[in-house]
Amino acid sequence: MGAMADAAELRCDAVVIGGGPAGAAAAARLRRRGHTVVVLESERFPRFHIGESLLPLGHDVFDAIGCRERVEAAGFHQKRGAQLRSPCGEHRILFDFAAQGVRPSTTIQVHRAAFDQLLLDHAASLGAEVVVARAKDLEFASDGVAVVGEAEGGGCCVVRARVAIDASGRAGFVARHVGVRVPDRELVKASIYAHFRNVRRDPGEREGDTRIVSLPNLGWVWLIPLSHDVTSVGVVLDIADYKQREKGDLGAIFDDALRAAPLLVELMADAERVTDFGAESGFSYRAERYAGERWLLAGDAGSFLDPVWSTGVQMALMSGVEAADAAVDGWLAPAPRPARAIARFDRTLQQRYAFVRRFVTGFYDEATRDLFFAPRPYLGIHRAVTRVLAGGFELGWLDRLRLQLFFLLGRLQAKYDLVPRRVHDTPHGESAAPAMGES
Repeated sequence: MGAMADAAELRCDAVVIGGGPAGAAAAARLRRRGHTVVVLESERFPRFHIGESLLPLGHDVFDAIGCRERVEAAGFHQKRGAQLRSPCGEHRILFDFAAQGVRPSTTIQVHRAAFDQLLLDHAASLGAEVVVARAKDLEFASDGVAVVGEAEGGGCCVVRARVAIDASGRAGFVARHVGVRVPDRELVKASIYAHFRNVRRDPGEREGDTRIVSLPNLGWVWLIPLSHDVTSVGVVLDIADYKQREKGDLGAIFDDALRAAPLLVELMADAERVTDFGAESGFSYRAERYAGERWLLAGDAGSFLDPVWSTGVQMALMSGVEAADAAVDGWLAPAPRPARAIARFDRTLQQRYAFVRRFVTGFYDEATRDLFFAPRPYLGIHRAVTRVLAGGFELGWLDRLRLQLFFLLGRLQAKYDLVPRRVHDTPHGESAAPAMGES
């Protein structure tokens, strides 16, 4: 911390490290609750980012931070549901939000550069001070925390606050400093992605759906419409499968994966790539603890799950608001009671990660993936699954019971073939058996 001597000094109630969705939500919530905030963000916005599909049951966050009108006025692409597609395209399972009683029944697909800029600008409009600087060092004391930020030109600043919220994404600045990050050894995947024009879409109101296309070896591809002419396309593979493919050429690996699914060859026939390829690997992890003395973890700084169900942005926004509330109810309260706030916040995030993770690991289990592709419309199972895929992480007892039945059927599928096998289906292996949500 020797850099502190010559650094400019800022003082505030809370320092938020990172200005993405979690950090912007935390900063806006803190300002709405009457506290001073400094946001340290290492990059100048707007900047490219993936994680572009939102969930309708997460939109209450926009009310909590006071930006619903801004988001609705931004003109982002509408999403009415999600589809699971077999490799050949002959089998489709539709999770339609409106048809299953989800309210609101639509959400948005976003260019993250514009969406993240909107959220950070909103936090700044409420009075959060945004400083473009990379967090380099920190020091905890009994009465607060000091964070050293290094600006682009090399200058430094020191932010002194009563509490720090780590929203620094996968960098996990505080999470790594306190040593609480735990990799998920079961979900070791790799993804390659880019934006394309002229990707073929479904007609009518299904045009804005997220489409998830299954691949052999339990891989999959996302297709997320971001505007009327741009689609985000990403391949997700098991890390072992990724390493076996041609090394050093992301485009070759991407194209090779798409050729495994005739539907993708058709949908991408006229596609024109408009961004460079990006890649991520080993991206699932959690935190042993999401809070400690004078610190809280929000968004990807605390945990990240495989993106198959598009939960990342919603979990980031929710945890940003929850981290802000925990800070206010804990260290920033007139009569501070941080232990209770820490315990409640940590318990909430631990439970949410475990809940969503069960759906992610189910998709990578052959028998349960079969069930995702062919659940029957009895006992309300489809409704319960759709509500989870719409962002309903906190369900009533009846939907929780339905989900227990769903995963029980997945275990039985491994032994008894209750539904058609879909993991490695081919044109000759497609079944005409009716499936729930099929259209």
